[in-house]
Amino acid sequence: MDAAPQRAFWLDGRIVSAADAQAAPLSHGLHYGTSIFEGIRAYATPHGVAVFRLDDHLRRFLNGAAHYGMKVDYSLEQLHAACLETLRASGLAEAYLRPLAYFGDETVALQPRFRCSTRVMVVALPFPPLAGDAPGFRATISPVQKFSSRALPSTVKAGGHYTNSVLALHDAIGRGFDEAILLNERGDVAEGSGENIFIVQRGTLRTNDASADVLYGITRDSVLQIAGDEGIPIEIGPISLDALLGADEAFFTGTAAEVIPILSVDDRLYSDDRPITTRLRERYTRAVRGGDAKFDGVWLTYLDAAQPATA
Repeated sequence: MDAAPQRAFWLDGRIVSAADAQAAPLSHGLHYGTSIFEGIRAYATPHGVAVFRLDDHLRRFLNGAAHYGMKVDYSLEQLHAACLETLRASGLAEAYLRPLAYFGDETVALQPRFRCSTRVMVVALPFPPLAGDAPGFRATISPVQKFSSRALPSTVKAGGHYTNSVLALHDAIGRGFDEAILLNERGDVAEGSGENIFIVQRGTLRTNDASADVLYGITRDSVLQIAGDEGIPIEIGPISLDALLGADEAFFTGTAAEVIPILSVDDRLYSDDRPITTRLRERYTRAVRGGDAKFDGVWLTYLDAAQPATA
């Protein structure tokens, strides 16, 4: 028997081969980063394969496309079905789903919303744990500044926005670290290259908001909901560099990262004793894998209950 395919592609309404999942060489999205995307996890659970917070991701996807004037010809319900169809075609029990909308090749001029079509793709692929077997990330304060929301909308997950993250992460890895922490133009903590940041000080959980030029992460929101259910005090507001370095615990959250402890920031080493981080991480892991009754019916979409997408 042939092994299950490791990647599957849905493009503009149908499953296609990898050879046919191609962007035209003059696609505006390829040349200028005028694309919108999401990263969505699927997990093996005792009840079958489940996608985590699928519709929440797709709502952000559609909102981001609208912000850039992309005319996506699929409803949330159709995109929901397309993601499940692609996941099913992949044969994967643990997968990363990447919906992507991008401007087509009708022009390379800087007004694509008036002249370009919008192409829509969904890809399902394997995605191993971001930290591997490591207990967490060693981070560094990046010399690359997080872009201001006055320049680009930080709450939109757009392809071109991530060149900022690429520069920061290249610098961090080149200097021997695992992850970068970007500061905003005011010198406060913004986020990691692809993660939101939380700190814990004297038992209180704190994270920043859009005023700090950050993306509103779905995992960030999930952790806040879990913390509320656990009765952990929460504060939302700016995080100064001094607060980060003086915190008792710190961690990253993101679809790829999930919940990952920050082991150190440059020369600042955090304690191996991180009770709040561990508590939140363990419950998040249970929730995404169908082991938390409170969130199971709210956050998980099970593949075996789904129907194939229709164009």
